[in-house]
Amino acid sequence: MTIQTLAQGTRSSLVLDLGTLAAGTYITTAAIDLGAAIPLDETIEVFADANGAPTGNKQLKVFAKLSLDNTNWGSGPETGTTATEEADLHLIDVLPMNDTNLHRKFFSTRGLPVTRYVKFVIKNDLGVALTSGSVYRADITGVAT
Repeated sequence: MTIQTLAQGTRSSLVLDLGTLAAGTYITTAAIDLGAAIPLDETIEVFADANGAPTGNKQLKVFAKLSLDNTNWGSGPETGTTATEEADLHLIDVLPMNDTNLHRKFFSTRGLPVTRYVKFVIKNDLGVALTSGSVYRADITGVAT
């Protein structure tokens, strides 16, 4: 019987500084090359502080944009506030933020189409700007024994 063992890679250096991202605004990482031996999964760490009491949806949305060749990317916003093509992005999950405390959550990319290149897109859907925030990642690899 084959046994699959997963290995958590180390936390990356900062892949995205959310800074004081305004309400309703998107921000995107640079393209991330997952390499020829694409990891089984990615763990994404997102944390942020709200600048005041969140209103409205009280969340950050975490999306992915994918590419096979680092040239032709899926559709969807990367910056600005126009949400017309938001549905074209791959929704990973949301970071709920119901108060002004620091909020941190970890996400998995399992279930996304497999591509060599990825960008993570964050939308501030809090109703207020951020005081600060950051995004990190770590590869999940595996060995069959």
